[in-house]
Amino acid sequence: MENKPNSRKGLFITFEGGEGAGKTTQINLLKSFLKKKNFNVVTTREPGGTPEGERVRKFLVSGKINSWDAYSEALIFNAIRREHINKVIKPAINNGLIVLCDRYVDSTIVYQGIAGNVEQKFLLELHSKYCYNLYPHLTFFLNLSPLKGMERVKKRVDQTENRFENLGLNYHTKVYEGFLKLHKESPKRIINIDADLNENLVAKSIYSHISKLII
Repeated sequence: MENKPNSRKGLFITFEGGEGAGKTTQINLLKSFLKKKNFNVVTTREPGGTPEGERVRKFLVSGKINSWDAYSEALIFNAIRREHINKVIKPAINNGLIVLCDRYVDSTIVYQGIAGNVEQKFLLELHSKYCYNLYPHLTFFLNLSPLKGMERVKKRVDQTENRFENLGLNYHTKVYEGFLKLHKESPKRIINIDADLNENLVAKSIYSHISKLII
């Protein structure tokens, strides 16, 4: 799905990719880049984004891998997302801010849909009916092989939010292939970024695409 920016309003930009792709690092670098150019920026994430969503987040991303099935996850993610849109994303966009979000609906389509076998039609209907069919103006898919991503994840100091990471390489290969599929379906919105490069080179690639929107 495509979403055209309105020059009188803010921008909604999301970061997607498998585990260990470097989304948090690139969001922080982009935030600094935009602030130096005097843009007002809001950073947020999914699952989470609101105080209520953050409390639910810990039950989704930690614990046993079989704590939830994919349909339950999809319903919970959409409930949290609706509140996230109402309380954070829409108000920020309408006030002319740039929203940088770590994961959004594309992650649900990939993780619960393509990798979790939930029908994509069902997920798109949920997003349309309950999440206002709101899509980002631009999405960066940080493209990193699942094997390298899992190697990075193992080096993290904090291993508490590792429920999805523990689902195994086969699962994360499906996730990787799912993001490639979405990129091919929406190449104008979903930008494929080589995340295997030095983080500064990755950031420069992202800046070049962002500059086209903010100039």
